[in-house]
Amino acid sequence: MIPLKLIKLLPLLATSLLASLSGTAYALPDDRNQPIHISSDTAEIDDSTGRSIYRGKVYMTQGSIKLKADQVTIISNAQGISKLIAIGVPAHFQQLPEANKKIMQAFGNTIEYFVADERIELKKQAKLVQEQNVFTGERIDYDIKQRIVNAYADKKTNLTSDKPRVNLVIQPTKTPITTDDTPINE
Repeated sequence: MIPLKLIKLLPLLATSLLASLSGTAYALPDDRNQPIHISSDTAEIDDSTGRSIYRGKVYMTQGSIKLKADQVTIISNAQGISKLIAIGVPAHFQQLPEANKKIMQAFGNTIEYFVADERIELKKQAKLVQEQNVFTGERIDYDIKQRIVNAYADKKTNLTSDKPRVNLVIQPTKTPITTDDTPINE
């Protein structure tokens, strides 16, 4: 049986989540008009602290935005949802940034989404796939609005260790191929 307090809070929570997730500048325009769906094994909502925790195969969707994790914590304040924390092995966040672009995918054992800043932090086994470019490291910070990626290796890493380092695969831009056969040395 769902407690009455939870039933009264669900419309407010859904509206707040919808408003906060739809603020991403590069999300499909239609995403912000889509309903939010949350599916989990359990839901614990404490309106006095502004914290709700969803556990067990958590799936959240809103338009092209999808989040999959073992646990999702949503932190709210007077302005709405301020932070989302997803934990999994790994947790997975994806979003279609624009109609003609490929889906941006983010992975990490912990994904923290700072709603007002439009920023995601991926921690532990972090991976970001943006178009055909792939970034991996122990931590990746991604500014969604400005599309800025900062990747970090394990703090204990040094050049002689085999601990993880930052790895990038950046695909070349498509430039026209010329048929000029003139050697470069001339």
